[in-house]
Amino acid sequence: MKSYKHLFDICISEENRRKAIKQAKRTKRVRKMLKKRHMSDDELLCASYDWIMQYENAEHTPKIIYDGTAHKKRVIIVPTLEELIVQHCVAKAMEEMFWHGMYQHSYASLPKRGAHKAKKVIEKWIETDPKNVKYVLKMDVHHFLDSIPHDILKAKLRKHIHDDMMLDLLFKIIDVTDAGIPLGFYTSQWLSNWYLQELDHFIKEQLHAVYYVRYMDDMVIFGSNKKVLHQIRQAISEYLEANLDLELKGNWQVFRFSYTVNGEDRGRPLDFMGFQFYRNRTVLRKSIMLKATRKARKIHKKPYQERKPTVHDYRQMMSYLGWIDCTDTYRMYLKHIKPRVSFQRMKRYISRYDRHDDRRVYEQLVQLYLPRGGKRRGTRLHHRRKYRPPQGNRSGRNDCVSAPQHC
Repeated sequence: MKSYKHLFDICISEENRRKAIKQAKRTKRVRKMLKKRHMSDDELLCASYDWIMQYENAEHTPKIIYDGTAHKKRVIIVPTLEELIVQHCVAKAMEEMFWHGMYQHSYASLPKRGAHKAKKVIEKWIETDPKNVKYVLKMDVHHFLDSIPHDILKAKLRKHIHDDMMLDLLFKIIDVTDAGIPLGFYTSQWLSNWYLQELDHFIKEQLHAVYYVRYMDDMVIFGSNKKVLHQIRQAISEYLEANLDLELKGNWQVFRFSYTVNGEDRGRPLDFMGFQFYRNRTVLRKSIMLKATRKARKIHKKPYQERKPTVHDYRQMMSYLGWIDCTDTYRMYLKHIKPRVSFQRMKRYISRYDRHDDRRVYEQLVQLYLPRGGKRRGTRLHHRRKYRPPQGNRSGRNDCVSAPQHC
């Protein structure tokens, strides 16, 4: 078992914080927060050190959202900017530990993986080895994120991490909830995948499952024998209860996978990650197809109702088009979506909106440089705001400059 030391020193290093901030700024939410605060990259880099050293959980009001695709109610905790940056720094420092031993066919919430890559792998298995893709075992963990026990997770972290300061920081992030790990925190997606690594190795090395794929807590195993799949399901259920204090949901399924006889579909398709896998094609889940069709109709009708489609409508429609593009649902697109919306027009509108949004932020920054009562005629923003030390520092010296080891 590999152990990791000096992770906290790596976490607060300037190189790690710079990489973490760059990665965090790829998300729209972080960029919007930074625009509202008018923080430059240098100011954020300096502030991130203090945020890590003085980290405390903020008071959160849980937000309830309804996932229409999965028909679930989810409780999300929205982190502050300080918490997000600290979580990115922690995850970046622990990246080597998270990736060490990561199962190659675990695809949820991991860089350079995802549902589309998992789709290609499953399609390859179906095409190349139809004998071992005859039956399907589909299952998931009951209330996975909310059920992860803190004591077992912390014990697993103590075995691998020999750094008290890093453990204290991690335990503060985990203890924001009384049970489970918070949905909405950046560290949660890494910790949840890492928590199930032992299960992945148990399924592959001891149960000898040939074709096994996991998307967070949703698991699919293909096999040639229905009885063997039932035995695998029973062994997984016992392992989860004995070692991870989790339980399988009661809606697990073992069924005959889709096949064709004289051009007629028989068996059942695999409904997984929003796709429906058949023996000879992959289509979108019916609920997603219905939502995409309704959104196209809504956008098409708005001008006739003297209303204008919003940029949110266009972004949603572009997301649906991304799903349609990688599946065999082109006929549905031609019949229900293409006559109602224009892909190029939506793309131009979103691009124009983003440019205007950047211009509005630019105008706000310009106002910060103008003297009171001054005019904006011909004003241009040539430099960033300089970091101002706290009022208690009477020397006028920049704290960040005086501590080169941190900034």
